[in-house]
Amino acid sequence: MGATSLFVVSYQFQDNLTHVSEEKRLRNLYHFFLNDIDLKKNMAMSLAAVVAQTCDIAEAFAHRDRERLIELLKPTYDTLHKDFNVQQFHFHTEHATSFLRLHALDNLECCGEVMESFREDITEAFETCHGCGGVELGTFGLSIRSVVPVYYEKKIVGTLEIGLSIEEPFLENFKKHYGADVILYVEEEPDTCNLKVLASTLANDDSEAELLNPCFVSGEQLLHTGKMDGRDMVMISGPIYDFSSDIRAVVEIVVDRSPTQALLKQYAAIAATIALIGLVLSTHFVWLVSGLFCERIEAVVKGAQEIATGSRKHIEVKGRDELSWMALSINQMLTSLEVSRNKLSEYARDLEVMVDERTKSLKESETTYRTLVENVPIIVYMSMADGTTVFLNKYIEQMLGKTPEQLSGKHQLWDNYIHPGDRDRVIHCREDGLRNGKDLNVDYRIIKNNGQIVYAADHAVAVFDENNEFVRMDGIIVDVSVQKQLHEERLQAEELETLSQISSRLAHELRNPLTSIGGLTRILLKSFDVDDPRRKKANLIIGQVIKLEKILQMILTYLGPQAIELDIANLNAVVSEAVERINMDFGDKNFSVKLSLDATMSDLELDAGQFKNCMISLIENAFFRMHKIGEVKVWTKRIGEHATVTLSYNVPYITDHDISDFFYPFTVPYPFEDSDAHEAVMDIPICKRIIHNHCGIITVNERGDNNLWIDISLPLER
Repeated sequence: MGATSLFVVSYQFQDNLTHVSEEKRLRNLYHFFLNDIDLKKNMAMSLAAVVAQTCDIAEAFAHRDRERLIELLKPTYDTLHKDFNVQQFHFHTEHATSFLRLHALDNLECCGEVMESFREDITEAFETCHGCGGVELGTFGLSIRSVVPVYYEKKIVGTLEIGLSIEEPFLENFKKHYGADVILYVEEEPDTCNLKVLASTLANDDSEAELLNPCFVSGEQLLHTGKMDGRDMVMISGPIYDFSSDIRAVVEIVVDRSPTQALLKQYAAIAATIALIGLVLSTHFVWLVSGLFCERIEAVVKGAQEIATGSRKHIEVKGRDELSWMALSINQMLTSLEVSRNKLSEYARDLEVMVDERTKSLKESETTYRTLVENVPIIVYMSMADGTTVFLNKYIEQMLGKTPEQLSGKHQLWDNYIHPGDRDRVIHCREDGLRNGKDLNVDYRIIKNNGQIVYAADHAVAVFDENNEFVRMDGIIVDVSVQKQLHEERLQAEELETLSQISSRLAHELRNPLTSIGGLTRILLKSFDVDDPRRKKANLIIGQVIKLEKILQMILTYLGPQAIELDIANLNAVVSEAVERINMDFGDKNFSVKLSLDATMSDLELDAGQFKNCMISLIENAFFRMHKIGEVKVWTKRIGEHATVTLSYNVPYITDHDISDFFYPFTVPYPFEDSDAHEAVMDIPICKRIIHNHCGIITVNERGDNNLWIDISLPLER
C-alpha cells in the first residue's frame, strides 16, 4: 500500500509539474509574440521617421507632388516589400486624408479618402506631433502600422505610415525562433464575433475557431489541449489589441507535447518497477522478522496472561533486546499498579474528610462574597425578567433609609422614590431593557425619606441562559452627588471667570474719573483760604475718593493672577517673621501673638514672601475681628506628610453665616485704614488663593465660646 501510494502521488506530482511547466512556457510564448509585434512596430516607426526626415521627400510632400514622391520612394518600397515584408507605404494630409499609397499605385482613385473616423493613430500623430502605432486590420490584411509626422520648414505638412505584415512570413519566423506553431484568427464578418483562420504555420489546421470566441469577446487567455495531425498538443490563445485597445485578432500558439508525454510514461515505468522491487523486498523482510520474533512475543503474551490470572507476579527478563525491555516495563507497571492500588485505598479513606473540607471552603467563599456585596458602598440589585427585584444589598438603607425587605418585589416600590421629573423617563428605559433584554444606563434623582435629593447612576447588564433566553438583570446604583456637585462648581467657576473679566474692565474704567475728581478737588483745596468752610467739604471728598481708589485697588488685586515662585524655605522661620512684623505694628498690652513652633518641621517648597504676607493678613484680620483686644495663638506642627499652621483666637460674636463667608472680601475695615491709596493690599480671599496655589488647604471652624480656628495644611513634597 505504501509503495502504491508513493507511486500514485509521485506520478500525479510529476504530471502536475509538467502541466505547470507547459503553462508557463505557453504564457511566455504568448508574451514573446506580443513583444515581437512591439519590436516590429518600433522598427516600422524608426523606418518611417528616417524617410520622413529626408529633405527631398519632405519637400515633395509639402508641395503635394505625387510624381516626385513616387520617383523618390518607389524603388525603396519595392526593395522593402521584397526583402523585409513591408506591406504599406502611405502618406496622409490633414484629417487623416489619404494622399499617396505606394503599395496601391494602380488604385489612385482611393486618394482623398478621409480616414479620421476609424484611424485614431493617424489623428493622434498629427495632433501630438509624435509617432505612434499599433496593429490594424485593413484591406490588405492584419499588419503593424506606425505613423510619424512629416515636417517641412519646421511645420507639420502631414503624416507617413509604414505597415509590416504579421501573416505567414511573420508566423514562420516566430516558429523558427521559438519552435511553436502559430495560428492567427480574425473576425469573419464585422460585429459577428465569428472567427476564421487568417494565417497558420500548420499544414492541416483542424482547430475549432468557435472555441476561441470568449478570447475575442472578453480578452481572456485560454489554455487547452487537443490533437492535431494525430499528435497531442497544448495550446494558448490570447487577444491582439489595436492602437485603440480594441481586440482585432486572436493568436493561438500550439506546442507539441508528445516528447513530454513520452518522458512522463518512461518515468512512470521506472517508478512502477522500483515500487514493485521494494514491495517484494519488504514482504520478504516482514516474513523474516515475524519468523524471528513471534516466538519471543508469544512468550511475553503467555506471561502476561498468567499475570492476569494471578498465577505469576513477574515476567522473566532475558537478554537486552526490545522484548526484554517490554517485559521489564510490564514488571514496572505491575509494581506501579500495586502502589496505586494502595494509594487508592488510602484516598478512599480520606475522601470523606476532603469533601467536608471542600464544602467548608465553599461556604467560606460564599460568605466572603456575600459580605463583600453587602458592604460595598453602592446599591447592588438583581431583577428578574418580569421586573421583580429579588435581591438588594444593605447599602439601600444608607442611601434611602429603607431596608432591602421593604423595597424587594415589584419595581413600583422603588419608583415612588424617584424624583417626579425623572420617573417617566426611568420607567420607560427600564421597561425597554426588560422587554428587549438590553443593558440599562440611566441617571436620575432619588428622594430620601428626609426629603434630601441624591443623584444616582443606574447601570445594569442583561443576563442570558445557555439557550440565549433573557433571564434577569444584574445592576448597581451609584451615588454620584459629589460628581454632580463638582460639575456644578466647575460651571460656577467658569461663570465667575467671566464675571471677573467684566469686573476688571469696569474697575479700570472707574479709576480714570476718580483720579480726575481727586486731582480737581486737591486743586480747589489749594485755592481755598485756611479758614474757608469749604475746605472741610473738600477734604471729605478727597477722603472718599481715596477710599474708592483703595476699593478699586482691592478689586484689581482680587481679579489679578496670584503667581507664586517656589523655593526651599523653612516654614517656622517664615511664620516667625510674620509674627514679628505683627508685634511691631500692633503689639501692645491689649493685643499680643503667642507663637509655638514644631522643632521637627522640615524644609519644604514655599514662596516665602507670599506666604509671609498671607500670615500677616490673617493675623491683621484677627486683630480687627477681636476689636484690637485679645491674644492670637499661632503654632506649627508636622502631621504625616503635611505641615500645618494653626491660628486660634476668640471674637466677641460669630455666626454660621460669618464662618461660611469668612473668605469674602471687605469683611473687616482694615484695608482702608491709614495707608496709601496705591499700596498693594492682601485681603483674606487672596490668602486663600495663595494657599491653594501651594497645593494646600485652609479651613475655618468655630469650636465653642466664639473661638475661631484657622487651619492651614501644606504638603511637604509636591
